[in-house]
Formats: sequence, C-alpha cells, structure tokens
Amino acid sequence: MFCALSSWQPLLSFATQRGHTGTIIAGRGAAVRGDSRSAAQRMSGNKSKDYTRRVVIIGHGPVGHILLEHLVEGTEVPLELTVICEEPHLAYNRVAMTSYFQHRSASELAMCSAEWLEEKNVQVIFARATQIQRSSRRVTYEGPLVRGEIEYDELVLATGSSPFVPNVSGLTTDRAPGIFLYRTIEDMEAILARAQQKGVRKAAVIGGGLLGLEAAKALLDLQMKVTVLEAAPTLMSAQLDMTGAELLRKRLMKIGLDIETQVNLQEVLSNASGVRFIRLEKEGQESFLEVDLLIISCGIRPRDELARQCQLELGTRGGVKVDGCLRSSDPHIYAVGEVASYEGGMVYGLWKPGSEQAEVLAGTLGSPSAGLRYHGSDLSTKLKLLGVNVASFGANAEFWQHRIFDCQDGQANWCVRSVLEGNKYRKLVFRRLPSGGRKLVGGILVESVEDYQSLCDVARCGRELWGLETVVMTHGPRANPGQIEDMVYPRDFPAPVLDMAAMPAVRVVLVGYGPVGHVLLQNLVEQRERRMAITVLCEEPHLAYNRVAMTSYFQHRSVCELAMCSPDWLQEKNIQVIFARATSIKRSHKQVTYEGPSGSGEVGYDELVLATGSAPFVPPVPGLASTAGVFLYRTIEDMDAIIARAGSARGTTRRAAVVGGGLLGLEAAKALLDLGLETHVFESAPHLMPSQLDSVAGELLKKQIESLGCVVHVNVQLQEVLSEDSSGEICAARYLENESEWTLDLELLVVSCGIRPRDELARGCDLDLGERGGVKVDDFLRSSDPHIYAVGEVASHEGGMVYGLWKPGSEQAEVLASTLGSPSAGLRYHGSDLSTKLKLMGVNVASFGESAAFWHGKTYQVLHDDEKPCICVRSVLEEGCYRKLIFKRMPGGSRKLLGGILVNSTDDYHALCDVSRCGKELWGLEPMVLVEGPRVVPGRLEQSFPQARL
Repeated sequence: MFCALSSWQPLLSFATQRGHTGTIIAGRGAAVRGDSRSAAQRMSGNKSKDYTRRVVIIGHGPVGHILLEHLVEGTEVPLELTVICEEPHLAYNRVAMTSYFQHRSASELAMCSAEWLEEKNVQVIFARATQIQRSSRRVTYEGPLVRGEIEYDELVLATGSSPFVPNVSGLTTDRAPGIFLYRTIEDMEAILARAQQKGVRKAAVIGGGLLGLEAAKALLDLQMKVTVLEAAPTLMSAQLDMTGAELLRKRLMKIGLDIETQVNLQEVLSNASGVRFIRLEKEGQESFLEVDLLIISCGIRPRDELARQCQLELGTRGGVKVDGCLRSSDPHIYAVGEVASYEGGMVYGLWKPGSEQAEVLAGTLGSPSAGLRYHGSDLSTKLKLLGVNVASFGANAEFWQHRIFDCQDGQANWCVRSVLEGNKYRKLVFRRLPSGGRKLVGGILVESVEDYQSLCDVARCGRELWGLETVVMTHGPRANPGQIEDMVYPRDFPAPVLDMAAMPAVRVVLVGYGPVGHVLLQNLVEQRERRMAITVLCEEPHLAYNRVAMTSYFQHRSVCELAMCSPDWLQEKNIQVIFARATSIKRSHKQVTYEGPSGSGEVGYDELVLATGSAPFVPPVPGLASTAGVFLYRTIEDMDAIIARAGSARGTTRRAAVVGGGLLGLEAAKALLDLGLETHVFESAPHLMPSQLDSVAGELLKKQIESLGCVVHVNVQLQEVLSEDSSGEICAARYLENESEWTLDLELLVVSCGIRPRDELARGCDLDLGERGGVKVDDFLRSSDPHIYAVGEVASHEGGMVYGLWKPGSEQAEVLASTLGSPSAGLRYHGSDLSTKLKLMGVNVASFGESAAFWHGKTYQVLHDDEKPCICVRSVLEEGCYRKLIFKRMPGGSRKLLGGILVNSTDDYHALCDVSRCGKELWGLEPMVLVEGPRVVPGRLEQSFPQARL
C-alpha cells in the first residue's frame, strides 16, 4: 500500500531542485549502477581495500539511521551507501512518538535531514523493496514515481516490524473508521483527526505493554475516557512481576485510567460512523465496552517477507536468523533491529538493542579488523508512565526470557531481596556463588529509580558482592542504617519444596579435575533442580590445585598450600573420584574407558563433561624435546623437577633461560631468579607479553625486569638446543637475535610458549572441533553431541576462541553447572574478556577490555588516532608509569571506553573495567580524567585538554 502522493511532496521538491529524477534525494544519480568488475570478481566478493563495496540498506528507520551514522564516520573499507526508504519521511524518533500529540511537528521527531544525507554522499531511493535476487545480488523496488532494481555487494535488511493485529472478528483498520495502529506519523495524524470529531469521547487501547500505556497516555492528554484491555494477568507482563505490576495498576487507575486485565476479545462491532462496541469475556462473563476510538498495540512482528521470499533462514519466531556479526544464512545479506533474530531465537523490539546491533554491523561491514561481535542485549528500561517511575533491569536478555524476575528466594541458586513501602517497590535478584558472594542479575524498581543506572552497571559488569552490599542495594540510595541493622535481610519467600529423592539421578561424568573442573563441581553441588550422581576421572596424582599460584610453590613447596579441595569434601558431597586417564569415549554406548592407578574399566554417563585442559606447546626446535635439563612449566611434578635441577647445578655460571616472554614465561623467570640462577628470557615477538601489551608498555616492562637482574632478549628465534655428547645434558642454546647468531651456555631451560587444548578424546570420537583445535561448543557449552560438554582450556566457544585464563574458565563452569543442574535458569555463555591484572617481578601490569574483541582485533596495540577509523587513543607515560586508554568515537560526539593498558598505575583498574564493560557513554572531560588516573592534577588536565582534541 503506497502513501498518498501529497505525503511525498516536500522530499520530491528537494530532489527536483537538485536535478534528480524525483526518487533519489542525495547521492550519485542513477538508481541502477553498472559494475566494472568481471562476473568472476563480482561473484567472489572481492574484499580488497581498493575496491569500493556497494552497501544497500533496505529501511531508513531509527536503527537504519544509526547504522548510517556509524558507517559515514570512517571505515577501513571504502563504502558506497544507498538506502531504500519506504516511508515518506526520513528516519524519525519512534521512541518519542507520543510527544507528537503536543508539538504536532514531524521535524521535531526527525533524526536527519536531506542535506545531511547529501553531505555524507548517501543515496536515498523513496520506494518499497519488492524482491531480492540473491544469485545476481539485485534488489527490485517500486515507488510512487519510480521502479527498478539496484545491485549490491552487501545488503542490509533494516525493515523493522509491523504491529500485530489479533485475529478477532471486526478488528481491522481498513474497514471501520476509528480503529488505528500506533506506529507511524500517519497513524498519529489519523488518531488526532478522529479524536477531534464531535461526539468522540470514549477510547480503548488493546494491549497493556509499554507501547499500549504510551498510547493510553496520549488519549488521556486528548481529554478522552480511556480503558486499557490486557489479555495477561498484569500490565507490562514482559518486564514486571506481580507486585510491581499491581502497584503500577493502582497508580494508573488513580489518574483516571480504567484497566482490565485477563480479558479475551470476542468481537469488535462497528457501523457506518465507525467503531461502536467491543464484546469481551472475563472470568466466564460476557460484557460490552462502548468505544468511539480504538488503538491496537499488542506487540510487533518482524517484517521478514523479503527474507521469506528469497529463502533466507528464519528464526523460530520469525525474523532473519543472524549470527554474532549480524550476518544471515547468505554471507552477503545482513539484518539489524526489529527484523533480526539473533541466533534464530531472540527478536528485540527496543531501541537500545537495535543501536547496539547497528554499531557491531558497522564494524562488520566497514572495519572488520576490529572483530566486533554481537552477544545479545539486555532489555533494561527506565521510563515515566503517566507520572509513575518504572524500571526493569538485567545483566542480559536471559533475565526476561526466562522470567528470572519472577523467581523467589531459595529457588535454584537465586537470592531474592525486596522492599515494598507505600508506593515504592524494589526487588533485586542475585545469584548465589559457591565462594559465598553474590552477583546482581537484575531487578524491578517502582518509584525508586534514582540508582537505576548504577544498578545496571553492577549487573552488567558481573562484579561479586559481599556482606551488606546486597542489603544496601535493596533498600536504595537513601537507606536508613538503623532499618538495615534491624532487617539484615528482608523477609525470605518460602523456597519451593523439591522431592529430590524421588527424582532419578542423572549420571554426570567429569573427565579432568583441574581448577575449572573443581569450580564446576562447586556449582553443581549447590541446590539444583535435578539430582545428580557425579563421577570424576582424575589423571594427575593430585586433586584439583591452584595453577594460578604455581610460582609460590618455589617458596612453600607444599602441595597442601595449592590444594583447592580435600578427599573429605568430595566424600561429603558424594562425589566419586577415579584416579585414571580416560582413553576413549564410546558415544553410541555413552561410556568412557579409562586406565590408571585406580585400575582400568568403563564408566557410563548420561551427561559427559570434558575438562581436560591444555598441554604446553613445544616448538619444533632441534634438541628442545629430547634434551635432559629442558622442562615444562605446568604441573607440581614440573616444579619439583626444576627445583631438583637448580639444586644440582654446579656450573660456574649457574645459568638458566625461559623460552617465552608471555605471562607464564615471566612467572617462570621469576621462579628461576628466586632459585639463585642467572636468568634469561627469549621472546620471539618485538616486545614482552605481546598478547596483552603494546610496544610502549612491553618496552617499559622489559626495562624494569632487567633492572632486577633478568636478561631479556626480544625478536629471538631459537635455532637449536645443544647437549653434552657423553651425558645428553643441556649445555647451550643457539639462537638468532636481530639477525645475529648467538650461543648461550645453559644448565637449565624452561619452555613456556603457550598451550594447546587437550582434545585427543574429542578427536577420537569425532566431535566437531574449533578452527584452532579444542571442542567446539555453543553458548550452553554443549558439543556437537548433545550429551557431551566441554569447559575451560579445551572448550572452543563457537568454534573460534579457546581461552587460556582462569576467569573465562570459571565463567564457563558457572554456565555449564546451570545447563546441567538448573536448565530453567537458561544461563548462556557469551564469551569472556581477557582482562588481567598482575604483579610481575615487582611491576604492576594490567590490560583490560570491554570484550574479547579488544584483543582479537588487536585494538590494544593501536598507538595513534589515525591508525583505525573511529578510534580515539589517549596515553600518559612518565616516571615508570604508563596509562593508555582506547575509546570509540560515537556519532553523537560522545566516547565509549573500549579498553586500555596500565603499567605501575593500576589503582583504578576495577573501576575502568566496570566502565568499559557496561558500555557507558562518556562526555566532555571524562575520557581525559580517566586517562590521567585517580591522582589527576587539575592544572595539568586543563593544560592537556586542548591537545586531547576530545
């Protein structure tokens, strides 16, 4: 259905003044452009930076415009942008749509102008896209004055959604006057015109969600008597629990709204003058509601007809199925906003998720080296509904998808705290952690929203909370200390009684008992929805111990100091441990074969978890793997062997070396120094810790480590390990350093060059593996076999990243424990960042980022503003301290902190991590204050501001 020609007149007039055909208001002219490339080049999707890629965006709503704003800021790849706009208006702010009833001006809602599009060289075609021809990469379109087709290299569907109209007799907008949708400026105009007619006084809104209540407010402002009809038991049922919704209902009824919940619409009756009655059924009783005006606001449905026509893969509830790059099943077609179904599941109908998707998609199309990925959005909202302040917030979308906001205290591992006083309500939901701490998962606030943003930040950054923190949060920023003392915790809801003994026990077998495996066990033995019989296959002679603190073993030399659990704890939790090595998995029989000190045999499973960890990588250097005196740095047995070798070294120099200048290699070097050995470090990269630090920080670290007596060699290629002919003992290492060959006499050599996942069991039973090894797992840590899972250093999340750090492993363990024991919680793993803070040989070093993409795309190595589009780098280097923060320039002029590097200035590390992970926008002097650090000198900051160009 096309809009009347008069609606298009202002834009057509603008186009005509510029000599266009009447359909293109800005850009390069013809609607269909030729392609100078050969057919082979065109079909291969040439990604050369020299080639300008043609990006066509279908839809110019708010999300489509945000995507444009990001794309025109500057990209690595030259782009030619074209927009097909179906509406007669350029993008406008639908979030503020209700304000149209006051100002009644489309320009007040406008998000851009025709002049802006022309300045940015964006071509706009006012028409409706009718067909996508994937084989030839063309889009057919048709408008009031034009029709044709356009070629693309990359196509973006930003078609948004359309209102859902229930299948009720007589409920249609194209037959009876007085029935309206609530979506466009044209809808607002039609509602205003109807409301101004004589005798139109009674109105109803079908739908008690966010948009329905907005519509009700608009009608109240037009002096109408308004009734809200909601099928669910409560208002805003997708965001509020029963208590919060009931409090909202009472407040809204006081200001004149009539609210009916749990109603079933039977029929809408109309005559020639328009809508007259709605026939309702509630609790078995039929009634009639007299109305003169009716608005339908029952939710939305993604506009995916173009995707269906060209046979793209769709989500379970419609919408275009997209991955973390917003790419559809066709690698040259993307979707964003209300038409995008993330991983085939969630379709977001809010503004913020759409803008987050637009930011990621802009990176995918224009700056692929940034490695941005979309991991879903939370649905947090804060609004004022007819004078009532309401907020609902969560760590991620799972808080709402699985209705965690409805949880009661004691259910699974939830800790729920709530306060209801007068017209104020606060309910916070925490996850209990095995350590005794809590994590804020989300909450509901009614008329007590002052600290909404800070609560959102705490929930999203995942910080652990202790002691009275949870109580103070529950009572709010104006909490009375005496009240908190009297009520250390608000009343506990009764926990559901589960007859666990009557449930069949699920047989869970855990292969591998390292630190991550133990964290998984700690989470599994907490209260669960399912009863479990747990068996552990432990290959090492020790139960789980702390590998992170391994270097301390050189001082205390006590296994007990590193131990993470005891046999008594395992016996108390009814966990069986078999000291043996798993040798094969029989998937068809659900059995694991093992052999070791405990004997050999088979154990059956219902669910199998691979927590086999990783093995050190040994470079293929002659003599490195076969020479006595060369050691790995992984287990307690390795530590004992190094200590014994150092004690027996009687050479004149007592010299040792470490191959590898990463985190673990420097830890090994510290241990060797403490053993009284002259220590050298060989690093093949240009600087130390290349996976976490840039060249400036790496060089600063090198100087400070060398001041302690350790010799650091960078840009080194180890050529050969030499041994004594008679004994086979190591005597020297031959290496290239800056293209010069050197030989260094040695009595001990430690190899610490990284790790490789121990995935031999997975390979043996034909599980899918990641690109770089490891067991490929989804967001539930499930492998290609639905009964086999992987966690920790052997897990390849989505087939890509294998994490080699402690924190990602513990986060995976928490999610997997929920997958196995409390599936109704619906926890999902979305990847981890690689932030680290440590003290290396007396040097405080930290590297942090908003997500793993900060390291994948090597954003942390950017030194200057002009190295990457949209990146803003600020750094301070003085007196042995280095601070570098990297920001993303946002279209509106603000900044977002992506991450940074800190050397000997780590006091505010945790605060900076929180700021980067929560995605807060920064303005004015804020970025420079963060760069200067907590001891910033105001005078110096004022002097540096003009040069900062913020």
